[in-house]
Amino acid sequence: MSQVSKKTEEIFQQIGEFGPYQLFIFILVGILAFEPALVAYSFSFYGATPNHRCKIPGYENDTYEIQSEYHRQIIEKYIPKSKSGSFKTEYDNCNINEFHQNSSNSSLIKCDQWVYSKKYFRNTLTSDWNLVCKSAPKRSLFSTLYFSGSYGVLLSGILSDKLGRKKTAYLFVISNAILNIGLFLVMTIDFYNQNLREILFGILRLLIGIAANVYATAVVIAIEIVGPRKRVAAANTIYYLYIIGEFVVLLLVYLIPDYKTMYGYIAAILTFIALYFWVVPESPRWLMAKKRNQEAYRIFRKIAESNKKNFNFLDDSDQFSPIQDSDVPTEEKHYTIMQTLKIIFKSKKVFVRSTVILFNWLANTFVYYGISYNTSDLAGDPYLNFGISALVELVAILASHYVLERYGRKIPYSIMMATIGVCFISVLFIPKNMGLLVTGLTLVSKFAVSFSYNTIYIITAECHPTVIRNSSLAICQTFSRIGTVISPNIQLLGEMFWYPLPYVIYGSISSFAVTLFIFFMPETRNQKLPDTINEFVKDD
Repeated sequence: MSQVSKKTEEIFQQIGEFGPYQLFIFILVGILAFEPALVAYSFSFYGATPNHRCKIPGYENDTYEIQSEYHRQIIEKYIPKSKSGSFKTEYDNCNINEFHQNSSNSSLIKCDQWVYSKKYFRNTLTSDWNLVCKSAPKRSLFSTLYFSGSYGVLLSGILSDKLGRKKTAYLFVISNAILNIGLFLVMTIDFYNQNLREILFGILRLLIGIAANVYATAVVIAIEIVGPRKRVAAANTIYYLYIIGEFVVLLLVYLIPDYKTMYGYIAAILTFIALYFWVVPESPRWLMAKKRNQEAYRIFRKIAESNKKNFNFLDDSDQFSPIQDSDVPTEEKHYTIMQTLKIIFKSKKVFVRSTVILFNWLANTFVYYGISYNTSDLAGDPYLNFGISALVELVAILASHYVLERYGRKIPYSIMMATIGVCFISVLFIPKNMGLLVTGLTLVSKFAVSFSYNTIYIITAECHPTVIRNSSLAICQTFSRIGTVISPNIQLLGEMFWYPLPYVIYGSISSFAVTLFIFFMPETRNQKLPDTINEFVKDD
């Protein structure tokens, strides 16, 4: 442990690990977890694709909902039945029968006008911009661009260490507010050129995806403002607040049916966060590491006064001496990401375990994002589906804390991943008229993947030596974002070709990942964690 780590732990033991002032800061920082939830999950609604079909030519006031028996007959005459295997609609979305003049013969052609169901959505970006059929990839691209921005977590990490936690978070918070106001304006203002509008929307989605990485900095601030025994609870609580942000989204989209107005409220919330966040202090731990001792002293003093503790020992400025290389024994020095990669390829044992873990990270991320951000594509009420999805995620995280301590890591994780595989592959055998059963299986899978996703963090940390533990986590998180980026395109395959295809892909990847895990990964509960590479390689 470094000198800074030792001294901050000693200081927190003296001034209190968690008190009123720390709670106040924690609440302000915790609200940051709402930002990525608000921005990402709101697209599940305002970017949702309502049930739709081609508009019947020459039929005044055509609607998706059947108006009369005559209307039904006209629909059945012009609109062919769907062959995609969709559980949501019986009609073809993109084709219409064109009847030849003075003949009962018809040919199937692509349409360029559609009518949309109003059952759940008054309007969406998809229905307003007609992002369906040949334009459906545009909607998928908007999601891909946003998730591509998740690689901005590397930028947030670099800036956080260089500029400080507060400045980095504030930069991302202000960017979030400005960019989302811009997105709101692009959605609201009528453009003469629709292509320009869509290009601006896509660029803003990418930049907002980068700015949404404020979540990572929020977690760091939260765990560095409290004592060592409260850090795990602090990190978990930030995650719970993120899930609460999902319920805030649900409340907004349910109460405000017009998506433009709804997103205006989201932009206002993000602007409010930007206005108050300046009161959050810098991380005292980071200040100590950067030799800014007096600034760290002032923050510790506020904490001590809030907790009614004596802090006279802080008067000695030597308490704040920065970390020196000589303070850390050679065998405890941590490796960089590039050094870690060299180690992984050098040792067969490290390579096998790291490869299995990497693939399991990819599978978890792929399935989690594929389910979480596409609940509006499921059969049934999209608001109810989303609410249950968020609830089962919260229950899964809470359950994992108990189950993992009682039953270990390997068996619960394997059961959850196998559950995902069975649920999704079984969709192949479900009749089209039982779409709600598919929805139920998807929500069961959401519970399982939320549990396994939380577990893979712990397994990764426990399966690598101390010297490469942090770098290994960083590599896994970076690699797994491939799954985040491609998940919207998997949903598109189902929409354009065969509805069950995404479920089969999710189920197959999960099944393969858990098979590798069962054969190559050990149980890590109550096992001594190796500190060095040599200890790890020799450990049987």
